Amino acid sequence: MTHRLAGTRSRLVFVAVLLFIAAIVLGSLMRNATRGAADPDTQEITTTEVNTTIRERITSLDPGVMTEAAVRGAIEDQLPALGARGFIRVRIAGRNIDVLVGTDYSLDNVMGISVQQSMWQYRLSLAPVNAPEELQPLYVTYMNSGMGNYWGELIIGSAGPTAAQVRTSVGFMIAMWACLCLVAICVIRVFLLPGNHVIRRGTSWTPLRRGLALALIGAILAVPIVWTLVSKTHAAAREEFARGTDLDVTSTANTMSEWLSTGEVSAAFLHATYAMSYPDCSFRILVDGKLQDRAGVDYGPASYQKPGDSPTWRKLAPLIEGGTPRPSYLTTSTKDSVRVELVAPEPDYWQVIRLRHTLLWAVPTLLAVLFALGYLTGRRSELTVPSSEEILRHAVARQAVLTVLVVCVALVPAAGWFVQTYEAAAVGRLDKTLQHDAATLSGLLSSLDPSVAAKKSLQIADSTLAVARTGMVYSLKFQLKDGRTDGVNINPAESMLSVVTGTDTPTVRIIANHTDWSIPPSHNLVVRVVGASGHLKDGTLYTFLLGTTMRPVQQDMQELWKAAAWAGPVAFLFIVLAGLIAASLALHPVAESMRRLEQFTGDAGHELRTPLSSIRLNTQVALNQDQEPEEFRRHLTAIASQAERSTHLSESLLLLARLDGEQSAPIAPVQLLDIWGGLRSAHAETLTAKSMTLQTPETDMTLVTNRELLTVALDNLVENAVRYAPEGTAVTITAQRSESLITIAVTDQGPGMPPEALPRIWDRFTRVDPSRSRDSGGNGLGLAIVRKAVETMHGHVAVVSEVGKGSTFSILLPAS
Repeated sequence: MTHRLAGTRSRLVFVAVLLFIAAIVLGSLMRNATRGAADPDTQEITTTEVNTTIRERITSLDPGVMTEAAVRGAIEDQLPALGARGFIRVRIAGRNIDVLVGTDYSLDNVMGISVQQSMWQYRLSLAPVNAPEELQPLYVTYMNSGMGNYWGELIIGSAGPTAAQVRTSVGFMIAMWACLCLVAICVIRVFLLPGNHVIRRGTSWTPLRRGLALALIGAILAVPIVWTLVSKTHAAAREEFARGTDLDVTSTANTMSEWLSTGEVSAAFLHATYAMSYPDCSFRILVDGKLQDRAGVDYGPASYQKPGDSPTWRKLAPLIEGGTPRPSYLTTSTKDSVRVELVAPEPDYWQVIRLRHTLLWAVPTLLAVLFALGYLTGRRSELTVPSSEEILRHAVARQAVLTVLVVCVALVPAAGWFVQTYEAAAVGRLDKTLQHDAATLSGLLSSLDPSVAAKKSLQIADSTLAVARTGMVYSLKFQLKDGRTDGVNINPAESMLSVVTGTDTPTVRIIANHTDWSIPPSHNLVVRVVGASGHLKDGTLYTFLLGTTMRPVQQDMQELWKAAAWAGPVAFLFIVLAGLIAASLALHPVAESMRRLEQFTGDAGHELRTPLSSIRLNTQVALNQDQEPEEFRRHLTAIASQAERSTHLSESLLLLARLDGEQSAPIAPVQLLDIWGGLRSAHAETLTAKSMTLQTPETDMTLVTNRELLTVALDNLVENAVRYAPEGTAVTITAQRSESLITIAVTDQGPGMPPEALPRIWDRFTRVDPSRSRDSGGNGLGLAIVRKAVETMHGHVAVVSEVGKGSTFSILLPAS
């Protein structure tokens, strides 16, 4: 049983080591998957350092030797920091120098028209000229400035990991974490493996394992189904978003064409009108191919489109702010000489959000049903008495479940409080932004005349206020001197938000949703508004309503839930692991006691079976009528010997059982000289038979202890010493007193014991040499009785032994 248990644990440890090695290898492969690509987190810093180094080197070049070869030599060694597909381009018009090192992306054709800015940076994905089918994510910086005595352009492109590299790296990362989770399971299994564990072929497929297997199969089948559902729903929602965006941009082109015939176009009006539907969007208005006006977030040249280009999706990041590129829809519409370009970042579609919420509950419910089905169908119908192994496993499982439930229940109010506090903080930040924008707008309006306020206030607000990016609600009213009212009204629900309130405290308005793609059309839209009033430059009284959607709060909460989606399962896994480990540690003494009990029962049965079998055999032979008297006597003597051995074993077992139930024993003064005399009398016959002597201290010593237990302990030590010591030697007993201890030692000149055997000699039925002990009459319980008796007297035992030189067994008792 012990060997089989050790084998099971060894195999689990071996598998855990292999899985850990596999995790290390997968981690290395994960890092190597993006080899040759620049780190996206450090691209901005790297390109800045490369830019500074190149400009310093070109500035230090001698104008007399300023050639393409010299410039190439100054920039080539900086290319490795930009990734395997990075590039550096230097153009110095004054010397007719145009040097490109690295990968050619035909950047001039992609950019289209000139940026007309001295410095910019943006992210985009381009295909190299030599590999038109492979898109490469790039972080490109442009600088047009002086470099020494010349004015030149410096374009640097840092190549990050491709989509294929990212997918490969993520695959290796998932496999690595799977290996680490399996390692944790193996380690927990080693700790939870009970001492009496025996793998039985018929009972290895337990209800728990059957339920877990069904749940695992369900999870494996659910992954592709969920992926397909989400992908198809996202594709359908994206197609609907693209159609709606195309219709909106066509309508804006018609509107701007009409405006051009009566006045001037306004991209700010378009941005303020459609920011509710397209947060962080960008509008550009071109008349006869020339840029007339732009508003919104600047995404740089990567967002520009050529005439005739069809609508497309690109990954873009804000030009000034940077950040992670996100999918954006680029579409244009032309009406007469007016061309409107719109860049609309992809929103979170309500169809996908609803599907995710449904799957979030449906998939765990399905897995729970599969687990329950497997568990219930795997239960045995007949009534059986559970084994100690099953009892221990069930106890560990119950303790672990109880621990997990207690921790989860304790965390629920804390998690609820944290979510409420986080949401309140997000609303507080939005209110501060709204109040700050209201104060800014009031300051701007106080410097405008009535004739300008109606025309320019919207354009100023759209380019100045922070809420313009998240969907601006703007309603301005004032009364002219001739009695007419004027102003502007930009909001998604004029009938509900056109009424201006004078409160300067942000409040909530509920309106019907016609703009937010993340909310179903039949649901309401929450708008946070604030009102203010004041005087224009000429003293005219105005009132305005400024507001925005709750999208910033929703985005903060989504980030929180995304973090919780990753951190929650990990935290729950750690809670489960902690529960299992805590249950294992708490029940480890129970498991050890059960192991010792089973081992003790098995060993005791084996020891009793041997003399009983001998008694039965000798009885059967003695009952044979043909036996001679001498043979009959010999068999009776053997029966008596084996009966005495069984009696001695039974008495030892009963004594151990009694000692196990005693925590302490009554004490009284004991004279050691009386103990020595009793030992000589008890072992006189054995000592005489082996020509041995028992040497004891001549001076008396009194100690307060239990006389019976001390006599039992010393009697067993002397018996062992006489049994194993060679003939003609002496067994020596010494007694010493110190301030806190009394040490009684029994020394023999026997064969001694190896050091590796000493920790086990105090266990029950343990023999250093089993064959010799059985031949000499030992049963392996003597030293176990000694230790238990001494521990009952609040002392402890010790042993010093050397092979070939004998052993010294010591009893250490408290002096007081």
